Amino acid sequence: MALCAGAAAFLVPPALEYRAAEQRYERALAEHGRASEDRDAARSRWDAAHSDVAGTLELADAATPEAALPYLDEARVGDVRELAELIRGAADDATAPETPDADASKPETTDELDAAADELEAQADAASAAAERYDDATKIVAERAPELAAAVDALRASIPDRAEQLEEANVSATAQSRIRLHYAADAAATGEESVEYYVTAYAEAAAAVEQSQRDELAEKDQGDGLIDVRLEIEEFVRSITGGVRVDFDWAPVVNGLGEGDSAGGRVTWQYLDGGSATMELSNSVAAHWPDPRYESLVAHESGHVITAKCQDMLTDAFDGDAELMATAWAIGMGYDDPWGNGVNFYYNGVAPAQDLVDETTSCR
Repeated sequence: MALCAGAAAFLVPPALEYRAAEQRYERALAEHGRASEDRDAARSRWDAAHSDVAGTLELADAATPEAALPYLDEARVGDVRELAELIRGAADDATAPETPDADASKPETTDELDAAADELEAQADAASAAAERYDDATKIVAERAPELAAAVDALRASIPDRAEQLEEANVSATAQSRIRLHYAADAAATGEESVEYYVTAYAEAAAAVEQSQRDELAEKDQGDGLIDVRLEIEEFVRSITGGVRVDFDWAPVVNGLGEGDSAGGRVTWQYLDGGSATMELSNSVAAHWPDPRYESLVAHESGHVITAKCQDMLTDAFDGDAELMATAWAIGMGYDDPWGNGVNFYYNGVAPAQDLVDETTSCR
């Protein structure tokens, strides 16, 4: 009996060890399954969130092409890029190696059970960590995606204002280049498709305005020391013509006048896009500025410029007589020197009737 008891005592421990290993393996297998399911659910949530934000990320890139950056609101570009970087960083963090499925065959020995349990526990920990990364990334996207969409909208909505600033900084650029800039800015701000194309086209239009400014300034510098005076006169015209865009051309002789004390001016205008005009002036205007006679002449020509925004007045009150309207308008603005304002040149010293002068005060 003692021998049998001794034999039984010798056999029990391996059986217990095997059973403990088997139970541990079963727990590890169950935990591996739960962790894998949690990871898969978290990955599905992440995939949905990532898919939802993909279009916003594409729009963010389309709204901020490198070529357009000098012509976009710098702070708003920074907002867009920072948020996009946060979301992309979350996507990088969410990337994790796949946790393999558990081996379907059950280990046989105690050592094999322990080794399999070790591997299952490690895999379950990795799956749990992956699930946490997926959920963290999903949370970041849920918080930041609406902010990114709003930032992109704000950036695009700011483009027309940026175009206004660019025009103000390049007032010597041709009217047509500035008009094209605003059309391009509106398309970049509102286009629902091909956003990158429209934003890039806006940037090209902005660069064209800057180049036009350089070209026009170079043209005004005729080497006679009068460029600053020419620019002063042009600013004077802009200050009294109610926002009509004006191009300026300077020449020695305009309308056959410009030699000696004489001065010539000519204006052509059109009514589209808020009205624009081209004013030609003889260099003698700059040479004698700010003599009141020449001021009055420029005021008369400005009366033609502002016709671009007062077409009905020209037609209804002045029966289409552009010279009469320009003369009356100049007088109404206070430029009453008859030598330059048109009274002597067109009307033999007889000023327009006061009611016509008064009529022009509504055109400013």
